[in-house]
Amino acid sequence: MTSSQRIRRWAAPLVALVFAVALLAFPPVRAAADQLLQVLRVQTVVFVPITQERMEQLKNLNFDDKTLFLAEPKVINQPGEPQEVATADAASALVGFPVEQPANLPSTPTQTVFHVNGRTIAEFQINVASARELLKLTGVDDVTLPDALGAQPINVDMAPAVLTTYSGDGYTLQLIQGRAPQVNLPEGVDLRQLGRAALRVLGMAPEQADALSNQIDWSSTLLFPFPSDLSTVRQVSINGAPGLLTTGGSRGGRTAQLYWQRGDRFYVLELQGNQGPESVQILVQAAESVR
Repeated sequence: MTSSQRIRRWAAPLVALVFAVALLAFPPVRAAADQLLQVLRVQTVVFVPITQERMEQLKNLNFDDKTLFLAEPKVINQPGEPQEVATADAASALVGFPVEQPANLPSTPTQTVFHVNGRTIAEFQINVASARELLKLTGVDDVTLPDALGAQPINVDMAPAVLTTYSGDGYTLQLIQGRAPQVNLPEGVDLRQLGRAALRVLGMAPEQADALSNQIDWSSTLLFPFPSDLSTVRQVSINGAPGLLTTGGSRGGRTAQLYWQRGDRFYVLELQGNQGPESVQILVQAAESVR
């Protein structure tokens, strides 16, 4: 897999997640009474388990997801191929933030390569009537979506990101890092109610959704759903911050991936190589040493 394909393999799901967020109100936005649009900068991630049964229910809905948009979503700014640079400082100059690196690796890397992926901007507008029908089909009838959700186009701005590949004795470790996406939502949206709707769509009971939606600071939090009954997916702690860890086999040996966030920065770390059951410990230790 090329560096371009690998960066896009993570960038595309992140953008797609933000699309879902805008539709189902997973993310928060910062109130701005003097502006037409509210602006989001995600600073906290809350991982919410979703059962396989609920996933199957959502998958088998008799619903045309193309009707969720008033027009086909479009990419306003399409980045070119990732640019290879020689050093972390060179990458930092291109992305506008200090590029961090792990101090704790399985062994001293024999090669370190930096690739910078450019800025991506996408835009779409929600069909509120269709979104309401989707909530109805999922059994969420205790929350309503406001007309304001579809009043203006929703803009998603993915800042540049950096992919660093470390190659060493028997392993390849790749770290993707960047700033959290910025999302512009129309003014007049009741964020707590929309967040409650998102929790209900994920299968949470009304009482639990009420309690959690009242606890969450929707001005800085993104809900990240993950399968609750897959043994290869679990939550971990990275220097006190919640992380999502997945492990599994591959042709080249065992592979482990870890996602976490610190402030407005997100990180995705992947380890490949014949590390055996120690791969999880190696990955977590590497993640905790990223500075």
